[in-house]
Amino acid sequence: MAREDAALWDGLLADDRIERFSVYGLFPASYPLVYGPDSIGVSIRYEGRTRGRVAIIASGDTGIVIKPCQGSREAVIAETAGQLQIGPAQMSTIDGFITEEYVDGTFLTELPANEATPDLMRAVGAKLGGGLSRLHGAGVCYNDATISDPEGRSHIILLDDGTIRLIDFGVALLLDNHPESLTFEDAWNAARTDPMFRLFQQMTGGGDADALGKFISEYGQRLAGQTVEQIQSRDWRIAGEGAAMIASRFGPAAADALRDGLLLAR
Repeated sequence: MAREDAALWDGLLADDRIERFSVYGLFPASYPLVYGPDSIGVSIRYEGRTRGRVAIIASGDTGIVIKPCQGSREAVIAETAGQLQIGPAQMSTIDGFITEEYVDGTFLTELPANEATPDLMRAVGAKLGGGLSRLHGAGVCYNDATISDPEGRSHIILLDDGTIRLIDFGVALLLDNHPESLTFEDAWNAARTDPMFRLFQQMTGGGDADALGKFISEYGQRLAGQTVEQIQSRDWRIAGEGAAMIASRFGPAAADALRDGLLLAR
């Protein structure tokens, strides 16, 4: 860039917002906030675990999340989920990245224990089940309906208006042309949420690349032999596993109510 456009290069070096926001201020959705007339109050913070750095840019009531895609079809799946109002609304972005609204709410597992009443948990279960059913109708298997994992993390956010949002579609599957469109990446994403994969890692120590490749290929062959409905049924299994973990956090009555809500939506 310095050779081809020295003026642009000098402008970037002199831009203090580049130092503060890095490349995230130059994305289509964030640029008006970072470089607009009211940019003084704009903030940025970074989060992220397994998917890499996640940037959250906020200005007043507006929040934007920018994160790298985990899969080649994640952006399409996230767009579908946003249109169905079960996932965050998607925004203009750059290839290889997801840019979406920041969902301002409470993660289910961060709910105060006294608020996790059976009535609320039943309603959450019904909304989760309804959302999964809408995703299934669009040919998506969320494959990550994490109500609670062993570390107490959740992918379900409760909003003040009583609705919920699911976040993170990095391991979701788009089954629009199954099994012809099934890829090695799909098999990898599906396998990672299967108890068989955890058993395989324990047996092999997780370090044998050839054995892993063979395992994923064979898993993909079995996946190709399943119907869309059979694959999507894993969403209900994963949700059920999460409901069991809720019992240790909020008590058995809350877990039972959540399961009841899920059953109502199936």
